[in-house]
Amino acid sequence: SFTVSGGWLYEIALSRTGNVITSDYWNGYISIYTGAGEFVRQFGGDGKNQGQLSRPVGLAVNKEGHIFVADSWVHYISVFTDEGTFLYRFGHEGKAEGEFNCPSYIFITPDDLV
Repeated sequence: SFTVSGGWLYEIALSRTGNVITSDYWNGYISIYTGAGEFVRQFGGDGKNQGQLSRPVGLAVNKEGHIFVADSWVHYISVFTDEGTFLYRFGHEGKAEGEFNCPSYIFITPDDLV
């Protein structure tokens, strides 16, 4: 077991290498810890620019190890490498296909479909 410090832990996911990934809803950060609970890195940070996260909630990891983050207040999904480098984001607010209304969770199938 280990202690996670931060504002409001919302979601936990496992990386392809066995690290623990957490989302901090209040502070906009994604934190990564080893399986033993040692802090590895943190990325994101409160904001609306690329690479920043407003209210990160849902987490998922694809076959390549990329971390998908559902950012509820800005209505899109941001994608990062397992090192925390921002890759891209998709979606925007709405109710049509490809649009989101406060996404909270994200799931990736074994075939890497989001």
